[in-house]
Amino acid sequence: MAIRVIGATCSLGEAVVDKLLSMDIDVIAKEEIHLSRNANLLDYSTAGLLREGSGFSISFDNSDADIVVGKDLLIHDLLPSRADKWLVPEIISWAKGEAVVGPPRYWLSVIDAANAIAHILKAEMKLDNVHMCGRREWASEDSKSEFDMLWQRTNQGISGDFTAEVLFGHEIAGMEAKPIADEMNLRPDLDPLHQLLLEPYRRWLEASNTISEQH
Repeated sequence: MAIRVIGATCSLGEAVVDKLLSMDIDVIAKEEIHLSRNANLLDYSTAGLLREGSGFSISFDNSDADIVVGKDLLIHDLLPSRADKWLVPEIISWAKGEAVVGPPRYWLSVIDAANAIAHILKAEMKLDNVHMCGRREWASEDSKSEFDMLWQRTNQGISGDFTAEVLFGHEIAGMEAKPIADEMNLRPDLDPLHQLLLEPYRRWLEASNTISEQH
């Protein structure tokens, strides 16, 4: 099988290509960056990276595909690996030292998102308005507290001059019990996504049971 990935010029698109190749799945993508990013992996993998071809498809630029990100798959509060279209505005402001308050967030790692998307693509499952985000709500002040700590560690890592305050004794912000949120802050419904990710396992289980019954 081969998966066609269209417009994968963002951190999420690149991570999806990386994950598919690591799963030994052929990828069709025209961007040169994917070849350089995965040069070592491709030397030792049975997967191939093709410039042209057909297969189940996903697009990150609103092009027509079996799954269109932003239409069929709605991704919220992604934490990208670099500053791109997925980076939410308050993080940019915090990096500039601005005390901006943003909305509650359900942060989702780009690696976790890519992993889930790759398994959906492998199973060739079409989506219809499926939401993807993290499960835990982060208040803006808690997000900023974690950002400030990580930003300090990054800056101190550049200089090599770490302080004990930054390295040790920091508890994750916002871990205390919280009252039930009002309806305005409810998390997107993740049950459709959960059921989708369980579907390949269900198929495998049914096939295994069929084989057992035949024997």
